[in-house]
Amino acid sequence: MNTATAQVKQAIKKSAKTFADEPLELLKSARKQITGEEMNSGPEIPQNGQKSDPDTHQDLQKEEVYKQQKAESEGRTLQALESELKDIRRQKLFNDLMARIQNGENIPLEEFSELSYEQKDVLKAQIEAVRARNSQPVTDQLIEPGAKKGRQMFGQKQSAQKQTTRVEKPVPPSG
Repeated sequence: MNTATAQVKQAIKKSAKTFADEPLELLKSARKQITGEEMNSGPEIPQNGQKSDPDTHQDLQKEEVYKQQKAESEGRTLQALESELKDIRRQKLFNDLMARIQNGENIPLEEFSELSYEQKDVLKAQIEAVRARNSQPVTDQLIEPGAKKGRQMFGQKQSAQKQTTRVEKPVPPSG
């Protein structure tokens, strides 16, 4: 029994090696094995005597239409991706300029034509805000609000203080 299993294992290894060495040979003969027909190397000739030119012409037209549609679709996709890249570059430039303006750099916005009008308006407003902030005098002292006087609780300590500072009042003579 061990020899039979060893022979089966060797046969499996041999067939796997054959598949790995010659995968195209297997594909070439697959059609013949499945359909039982022999493969023709030339174009197919119809058996009923009709020419296949109209059929192939229609197939070629369909294929051309499909190729054109695919090319148009790929073109639109490419344009969408390019516009998205342009928007990303514009946003990066905007963020960089915003950071430079906040650091106090003086930047001429007219040189950046790729920015949109809204982005230029935001940057102009930011420049004005930075100028206004820098024009105000810087005070090192902070003004602290005054604290309210806390409520006093009347307890034993408070009453003891009152008793020590109590003054005796003279009693009028009775008479």
